[in-house]
Amino acid sequence: MLRIDLAIADRTIYHNPALLKAFDTARSKTGRIHFLGMVSDGGVHSNINHLFVLLEAAKQHGVRKCFVHMFSDGVDTAPTSGARYVQKLLDNMKENCYGKLASVIGRYYSMDRDKKWDRTKIAYEAFTQGKESQKFSVENLIAFMEQKYSFPGGKDQSDEMMQPILLSPEGLISDDDTVVFFNTRGDRMEQLVETFAFKPPFETDFSPLNLHVFTMTAYRWNWPFPVLFPLVSMKNVLAEHLAKQGVAQFHCAETERFPQVTTWFNGGVQHAFEKEERLMIPSPSIPLVVSPTVQPAYDLKPDMSCMEVAVEVSEIIAGTKFPFVLCNLCPPDLVAHTGAIGPTIEAVAATDKAIGVIRRACEMHGYVLCVVGTYGNAEKVDASSTAHTTSKGITKQDASSLKRVA
Repeated sequence: MLRIDLAIADRTIYHNPALLKAFDTARSKTGRIHFLGMVSDGGVHSNINHLFVLLEAAKQHGVRKCFVHMFSDGVDTAPTSGARYVQKLLDNMKENCYGKLASVIGRYYSMDRDKKWDRTKIAYEAFTQGKESQKFSVENLIAFMEQKYSFPGGKDQSDEMMQPILLSPEGLISDDDTVVFFNTRGDRMEQLVETFAFKPPFETDFSPLNLHVFTMTAYRWNWPFPVLFPLVSMKNVLAEHLAKQGVAQFHCAETERFPQVTTWFNGGVQHAFEKEERLMIPSPSIPLVVSPTVQPAYDLKPDMSCMEVAVEVSEIIAGTKFPFVLCNLCPPDLVAHTGAIGPTIEAVAATDKAIGVIRRACEMHGYVLCVVGTYGNAEKVDASSTAHTTSKGITKQDASSLKRVA
């Protein structure tokens, strides 16, 4: 994120080789470019200001038609703030006389990372076919979204769960079009990009051919298409240092947080280091129900798979093969993102029990237990506040910064 912000500040992004190639490709093929990503200022997966710069650059380089496919947030921002970001985007397009907002869909569908392909399919077909999409004009979009926020009987629909909306049939992704994914984080983009760049792993009526795919960052290190900001790996992070010392290590999490204990912890390196073993516990499968009155999320199973993770970790500790053991327990974070207070309390309680299981194993087998909280949201959660917080944790030592943890 910082590299992109700096490239915008010094305007080098306007000369970015991959971005220029995207524009050249669009001009020489269909004259059409599509920008897909989350439109908010949450700063976790994307930033709306990055999109504004991409739009300006596309106009400067003479791309004839430009369409934006917006993922609404509601997790890293307030649950019903999407209409405000729509207004900002429309104002930017109007001021610059460039670009069309083609579609809107909640991140629940477009940014799944748990192999729930039924969600990804809904997003893919919305962008390529307008299937299952509610059709509205841009002029009526904000009023429609605000209406969705206030369904009677408390069955309102947040930005995260926003069902597909088609605003411009002309903007559906077609053969030979150029497609740029502008999210900065890859974990929640891999599934969607895979459906466009390769063969969709599901049956569908239409798949556009010969698409020219570009991504803001390297979502996967071995994908063949151009990247605006290629991966810069950090050197000598803790996992790499342990490997150099010949120390065996074990990394474990459930699906929803597996990247955090692998690629992220390893400084952007996707493969395991020498003597590093990994285990991914499946996150619970929450049935998808496409309905304005049902929003399936982890508040339906607040404990998620944290006890399964704890049991596996405690067994690894008992085996004493790995001097270093790392795990992630994610219910407080992911359940708090739903804004449901009762389930969040259950999530915290379940996580506390899971930590207890790990603690007892550590005490029995001579391990030192270190519990680190990277960010919060459960401590302040309510229906209108679901984003991450930066509250200081209560620790025996000063832990106001995580920079010295690993």
